[in-house]
Amino acid sequence: MSLNWREIALILEELPLVGSSLQQTVQHDFHSMSWNFYHPQAGRWTLYTELGTPFSRLHLASEALSVVQQGKTAKLQRFIQFLRANVEGSKVLEASQISHDRLVRLKLDNHGTTFYVYLRFYSGPGANIIITDEQNIILELLYRRPGRGEQSGLPLILPQPKAEEDDRFVIRSRTDSSFNRQIEQEYGNQSNELTFQELQRKVESKRDRELKTLRTTLASQTHTLKATEGYERYKLTADLLSAYQHLLEDNQSSIVLEDWESGSKRVIELDPKLKGRENILLYYDKYQKAKGSYENALAEVEKVTAQLQACEAHYNRLLDPLIDQQTAIRAMKRELAGSSAKQQEKLQTPGLTIQSGQFTLLVGRNAKENDELLRRYVRGNDYWMHTRDVPGGYVFIKFIKNKTIPLDVLLDAANLAIVFSKAKKEGKADLYYTQVKHLRRAKGGKTGLVLPTQEKNLRVALDETRLARLLLEDDNA
Repeated sequence: MSLNWREIALILEELPLVGSSLQQTVQHDFHSMSWNFYHPQAGRWTLYTELGTPFSRLHLASEALSVVQQGKTAKLQRFIQFLRANVEGSKVLEASQISHDRLVRLKLDNHGTTFYVYLRFYSGPGANIIITDEQNIILELLYRRPGRGEQSGLPLILPQPKAEEDDRFVIRSRTDSSFNRQIEQEYGNQSNELTFQELQRKVESKRDRELKTLRTTLASQTHTLKATEGYERYKLTADLLSAYQHLLEDNQSSIVLEDWESGSKRVIELDPKLKGRENILLYYDKYQKAKGSYENALAEVEKVTAQLQACEAHYNRLLDPLIDQQTAIRAMKRELAGSSAKQQEKLQTPGLTIQSGQFTLLVGRNAKENDELLRRYVRGNDYWMHTRDVPGGYVFIKFIKNKTIPLDVLLDAANLAIVFSKAKKEGKADLYYTQVKHLRRAKGGKTGLVLPTQEKNLRVALDETRLARLLLEDDNA
């Protein structure tokens, strides 16, 4: 149950607002804030406000509440930035309640500049904190409400004074000599329970996303492992062709040779477009790619299996029902805050960074990111991939010494190149790739434009399952 106007009036009576100086404002989330004041007689004290939730309220905050709830959001929001730049340091000249309503007005003076702070504890979209100048022109708001005509630069329309008090609203039964302390205790217990349940839901959702990503990756790499485990057969075929290369002719589609291992005749398929001996190199190339894919998938299966076990153990500890509620709340908040910090860190790198097995893919999504990746984040031995004759982002495959890029990694890079290009609607595209050292910038060309040499070609159709795995991994890394 929200505070009614009579209860808000009683709260205000107990607060040492007039004469207090606003020293600091702290925004805990999109709904709650702490206002740290100093009063010559009362000393330092904190006003806690919460709007737009089932527990909307204001009250004097105890020391315990201040310590537990204070903390900076990962990224300062527009409203708190305005408060810190313009309102902190102000002195409260007046504190009043508008027209027997759930609307509180503070008049502040900041070295000769007057501000009004309106705290509106309404239900639904009416809840807001609004800062105005002396003429009641809105300077900033906690929530922008264009549909209500509430946005910066517009006048704030105050409600019409009520003709008489509404006797339907009464002050709840008193349980403490301080009504502020009573409200803090009542709402704090209810809010903690809701906070616990909400945090638990968010952590469970985070756990499910991470486990789904790991299981999808494990299934994909296990499939690749099984598909490439017979890679030695390509080398045996190449060795056999090499031993009988004098029998190879151009434009053959197949050849029958004596297999010295089995002692029987064996039919070997050949590419009729190639010269006879070029088919030997073709099979050796298939061997290298299949071997690389197998080794990459094997390493990835081992790594992801360990990650999956560690992830399950981590969330089992975090969501252990035997942990007391306050400890669990702090642990879950740290878990979610850590994810936000990782996301902020990732945003500092241009484009996307995605792991494909042992290989790291850097994805530019526009010309600016393409250019920045080229200039600062790749080296000559790294590989570059792009859609042929279609504008789009660059995908770079970071070089690993003594490692051949597996076909699976090339397909991952190709799918990303297509999805961040104008070929996305077609669902398929021709692509080419080469090492960065074989790129040269086009003289007088657009930002990031390069001309490749010694490139190899691919034709790839979009694989939605592959894309979902890659992009989901990036979201939850």
